[in-house]
Amino acid sequence: MNKIANSKTKNWLYKGIAGILIVLVATFGLLMTLSYSLMGDWLGWLKIYRTLYIVETHYADTIDKKTLLDGAVKGIVSTLGDKHSLYMAGDEFKEFKDQMSSSYAGIGVYIGSTDAGIMIAGVIDDSPASEASLKRGDLIIAIDGTPTEGMKLEDVSQKIRGPVQTDVTLTIREDGVDKDVTLTRRQIHMKTVMGQMVEGTNIGYIRIGVFGEDTGAEFTKEYQSLREQGMEKMILDLRNNPGGLVDQAVEVAGNFMPQGSTVVSFTSSDGNTQTFEANGTGDTVPMVVLINENSASASEIVSGSIQDLGLGKIIGVRSYGKGTVQGVYGVSQEDAIKLTVAKYHTASGREIDGVGIEPDITVQLQPNDTVDYQLQKALDVLKAE
Repeated sequence: MNKIANSKTKNWLYKGIAGILIVLVATFGLLMTLSYSLMGDWLGWLKIYRTLYIVETHYADTIDKKTLLDGAVKGIVSTLGDKHSLYMAGDEFKEFKDQMSSSYAGIGVYIGSTDAGIMIAGVIDDSPASEASLKRGDLIIAIDGTPTEGMKLEDVSQKIRGPVQTDVTLTIREDGVDKDVTLTRRQIHMKTVMGQMVEGTNIGYIRIGVFGEDTGAEFTKEYQSLREQGMEKMILDLRNNPGGLVDQAVEVAGNFMPQGSTVVSFTSSDGNTQTFEANGTGDTVPMVVLINENSASASEIVSGSIQDLGLGKIIGVRSYGKGTVQGVYGVSQEDAIKLTVAKYHTASGREIDGVGIEPDITVQLQPNDTVDYQLQKALDVLKAE
């Protein structure tokens, strides 16, 4: 009996071991297949693990494992060679979400890049910047002693922003004179749309700072209000507008484009094209659109399609030329990848990536100009109609 029991026990043991081995082999095979599918290398996962292991066990200095992981993931995205695709970790992702929600901790300025340097392109009312009398045309020479020369706009923006009730010192150049201005950051709700009637005329002026989550609704409210005030012609100011959410651009366009007009179409990596049309209106108004070298993405979609459809004149200088669409994909609650997923076309099918929108009337504007000549030209064009 004992021999029979022992024999059965051994059989169960062998079967158990065999089952475990089959599972391990199947799992390893699956990992290798996934590795080849995702990385083009059967041993891709092992190479990544081996690299991390070697660095962590042999590097001569202290290593932050989270920073190491973030660097590895950023490397995957950066090798695409696409400046609009990036891995956003921690504060960077939070800043992106703040920009889209139009709420952030900062001082309340719009900034732009000019030949003279980083310029204040606009100041938000009732903000630390407006209270410190900063104004359009002021140059930001340094932030907390760090020169801004050669810095990217997004890096300047990130250094200016920070926790509520903390200070930031800007070195401002005004009329050739440098001075230090210390401001205390606070929560800023950036209204993305601002409008008013031009005094003594039937012309309305509407500026869109960025296409954020509420821009479509904000614009519709402002547009309808100005129409009720007697607006029969419109200036749409998209200067220094970096773009944002495409669905909001389509919603904005629905206020002044004919029903069924193509606002934008996307061609994805698989070659499929998707077209977005404006809900539209039969009550269009003559208009002029202002753009400059910092007008990008969604602002180029709107201005380009207005130009294509002959709805208005474009005035200013050639726009930035960002003709790609990015999708945002969460990696964790704190991290995400912003990835180029398609190229867009304006209403007539134009691709403008790297090309931009050429204005119908070119008007240069210098940082030290005391008159907004682009706006003045827009008024002259509309008054002549």
